[in-house]
Amino acid sequence: MNRLIVACDKFLNRYLLRGTDFVEYACFQYGKYNAFISGEPDAHFISDFQYFVFTKSTKSLKAIRMLLHQGYMEDVMILLRTMFEGYLASRYIDENYDAKLLNDFIFVPQLIAHRKVIYQDGVAKERLSNEIIEFIQRDPSKLKLGKDKSYFTDLYAYMCNYAHCNFSILACYINEHGAFTCSKETNALLVRVLVLFVYTKIFENVVTVEGEDFLDERSEKECYKLVKDATLFIYKRLEYFSKYDSNVNEELNKHMKNMFKYMKNSLKEEVGSVKKDFLTGT
Repeated sequence: MNRLIVACDKFLNRYLLRGTDFVEYACFQYGKYNAFISGEPDAHFISDFQYFVFTKSTKSLKAIRMLLHQGYMEDVMILLRTMFEGYLASRYIDENYDAKLLNDFIFVPQLIAHRKVIYQDGVAKERLSNEIIEFIQRDPSKLKLGKDKSYFTDLYAYMCNYAHCNFSILACYINEHGAFTCSKETNALLVRVLVLFVYTKIFENVVTVEGEDFLDERSEKECYKLVKDATLFIYKRLEYFSKYDSNVNEELNKHMKNMFKYMKNSLKEEVGSVKKDFLTGT
């Protein structure tokens, strides 16, 4: 167990190194720049949104690493749910792009935050004129694509248990004597694997994409190698977790086994430009 936890932490460190370098070198507001030149927004805003998601996720990963070292697994899961939502949105706007999505994902949310647009009861209105503005605020369940559909409901619900004040996770705050405690550490390996699972998908979807800019050829090769190494590691861990066996009941065992199995199978899907032939036969 300790050996695998150390291996997970090494992958997280590698991701933070490569991810931070990518943010500082490649992430640029191409959409904003082009709109300034041409006067019209265009599809380059997809890159702006994806770079925003990646930068936000990488910063969250730094916080997650600190929380992991403190043993605060439940709080990691809260951040991880937000990171997962970012991945879904990033992939969705890329694979389903049309100009209307720029309003839904970029422009109108900024106006709402600045109180220039009011969003109530599913309707967006311009604050001063009361004019209705076309806007769709999508639930994360509406953003899932490809093989992410197979495990989304179960994984998202699992993470929500930690993000909400859900009494089902009481055991995380109770010691062996039945007293409340703030120092209990649970699921240290599983939480790390879930973090790697989500961040690997983000990294693959944004960084390891044909035509993306890198500092040099060596950096590009290292990023692709990192995704392959991490994916294979996660795949094997999820294979182990897919044999889930608790002393609660068989229904829970079946539910968790299926979740991990579908997560594992989703890793074979190419959400960037990394070829997944290395998983063939595994």
